[in-house]
Order: sequence, then structure tokens, then C-alpha cells
Amino acid sequence: MGLFNRSASKLDGRTVLLFAADPGDALTQAVHLYDPGVRSWPGRLIFANGVLLFGPVAVTPKLEQQAGLPPGMTVAYYVGAALQSHAGRRAHEDKQGDGDLLVQGLAGRLGGTVTAAEPLPEPELTFSVWGDQAIPPEQVIELLRPYDEGEFKVADRTKNSYSLYGVGTYLLVSYWSPQLYTEKDAPPAVRALRSQPLHHWDLSVGRSRKAAAAGVPGRAREAALALAARCGGIPLDEYQFPLTS
Repeated sequence: MGLFNRSASKLDGRTVLLFAADPGDALTQAVHLYDPGVRSWPGRLIFANGVLLFGPVAVTPKLEQQAGLPPGMTVAYYVGAALQSHAGRRAHEDKQGDGDLLVQGLAGRLGGTVTAAEPLPEPELTFSVWGDQAIPPEQVIELLRPYDEGEFKVADRTKNSYSLYGVGTYLLVSYWSPQLYTEKDAPPAVRALRSQPLHHWDLSVGRSRKAAAAGVPGRAREAALALAARCGGIPLDEYQFPLTS
């Protein structure tokens, strides 16, 4: 009885990832894509951004009832936040947000279900590119032309950042130079590039139904892949998983 109560209390108020069947090695492979340096500890996985993923927890009928879980699930994982050293410390809200994105990304890849105390919003569709090579904004515009028919212009330009958008563009591109790079806030998937501060671009589509109907998300994905190839970088999806062609 006590075991069931403890398991139910651990899931209470948490973001929980559920599977009808144990994903096995598929989960291991997916979390290593998200963070090549993920560490394993009994009962948990520890990620570089301070996210913890506890589990697996066997879902019994009694636990299902006590924790209010959807029927038909056999395995659960739940999100937590690690204590970090002062130098690498991130806000609890940032770690929780990354944890929510992690389990949403895992659920989409592995056929899982996510539950939370409050419904999780669908993240805005933004592909990010992290690289160690500089590209002038005018060259980025040329690279984008096959993927967006609008007229991009350089806007909001400062010493270390700029935006690209214009008449008829669906994409909003934002750039931050290595001078604004913060190691502790970089996604775990880019750790292989972290010998030096990185250039960072975001290619945002937003939630426009018109853009979705016009196939813009697919073109934005291809644009991110092309930009990553040009700068020798790593492109990530909205859940911070690496994009593949």
C-alpha cells in the first residue's frame, strides 16, 4: 500500500510521460539524440540543462486509479529539476519548461502520452540553428530565398543581433552572436560544438493556419537544414531535438 501511495504522490502535479508498452532501447536512443552526454543514475536520467527524467515506474491498476492516469498505460516517467552548481544554475521555471518540451518530443517520437497538472501548450514552431561559423545576414537572405517567397530585409540590427523579415515573408529569422551565447542555456544537443561560444539563429513560423496550409513548416525545416549545413552547425526542432533530412 505504501509503495502505491509513494508512486502516486511522485506523479501528482508532475508532467508525466506514459506508454502503453515499455519503449525499451528506443527511449535510450531518443534521449541520447536530445543530449549525447545524458547521465544515467538508478531511477533517473540527468540532462545537461538540469532536467531530470525519473522512471520507469510500473503503472498498476491501483496506481492508475490513485494518480488519475489514462487507462491502458503500463510505464510512466516523470519530469523533475536537478540541483546545479552556482556557475551552471538555471531558473527552476526554465528547467521545468525544457522538461515539458523533452517529454512532448519523446511522446511524438515514441508514441507516448503526456499528462500534466495543467494542459501543456503546443510550442510555437521554431527551428533553431547553432553553429561556430559566421554568416553575413545578406548571405542568410540568399540562402532563404528558395524556402520563402517574401522579400527579406535586415531589421532591428545591433552589434550582436539582427532580425530578417519583410513583405510577404512567413518566416521570422532572429540571430544572436557568440557574444550573447550563454553556455548554461544552450540546448544539450549542441554540446559537441561547445569548444567555443556559438552563433544562434531561430527560424520561427508561429501558429498561423495560413502558413501551415501553404506548407511553410516543411520549407522552414529545409531552410534550417540548409543554414546548418552552411555554418557547420546543428539544427534543432521546437522540442530541442536534432533535425534530420
